[in-house]
Amino acid sequence: MTNALVLAGGGVTGIAWETGVLLGLQKSGVNVLENLDLVVGTSAGSTVGAQILSGADLTTLYNLQLSDEHHEINPHIDVELMSLIFGELLQGGGTTNDDQRRKIGALALQAPTVDEPTRRAVIEKRLLSHDWPTTPLVLTAINATTGEFVTWTKDSGISIVDAVASSCAVPSVWPCVSINGARYYDGGLRNSANAVLATGYQMVTVLAPLSAGMGPIVEAELNELRASGSVVRVITADAAAVEAMGPNSLDPRRRKVAAEHGLRQGLTAQF
Repeated sequence: MTNALVLAGGGVTGIAWETGVLLGLQKSGVNVLENLDLVVGTSAGSTVGAQILSGADLTTLYNLQLSDEHHEINPHIDVELMSLIFGELLQGGGTTNDDQRRKIGALALQAPTVDEPTRRAVIEKRLLSHDWPTTPLVLTAINATTGEFVTWTKDSGISIVDAVASSCAVPSVWPCVSINGARYYDGGLRNSANAVLATGYQMVTVLAPLSAGMGPIVEAELNELRASGSVVRVITADAAAVEAMGPNSLDPRRRKVAAEHGLRQGLTAQF
């Protein structure tokens, strides 16, 4: 049986929650990291994907989320600008087309943020290894000028740090990432999970720390996977986790509680 793991977006709290879920599943006897044939990572999921395939054990990664010491930046958020950007996503029912993504890109390119080197340093410190893993890892991003949805792999000829940074470049919050003369932002602005990239795999496990539910487009992609013969297992953040993580998924102070709720959900998950 071929196995794929899809790790959706959800900010720094999403990174912590997904890490906790994976550890909880492992402790309960459901080790989804065994015999993995593919990992798909979007935004927060790109970080988790790179971390879990780096050779570090889940307990180590979980404890990093519990620590008060971190290298994250608590960003200034322009609520009005972010509402404009994510309004395009909501308008599309949880997905965007190239035209919408170009509009988002134009806003992202003009937004005042920290500079690229400052942000890249954060991603460098997140990743315990700066080498692409041997297990296939697909990370998602969007070309800010053309709106094209792109995927990065070890064969893309770019560093895994740049791939993760681009996938995590929340538009208007973090700078678009320069790669080979183009600028890229968060792949979660296509949709939060991009589960379609796991098409053809027999078992697909999806972790989605979403405060607003999966969304109709994500659900449609999961149903397409099921219709094609995949067994799809999904864990999303429950009401208690969402309340504990709070409304700002980019607040690093919420990492510990997010990880703890992820662990709880992983330990009690019923597939």
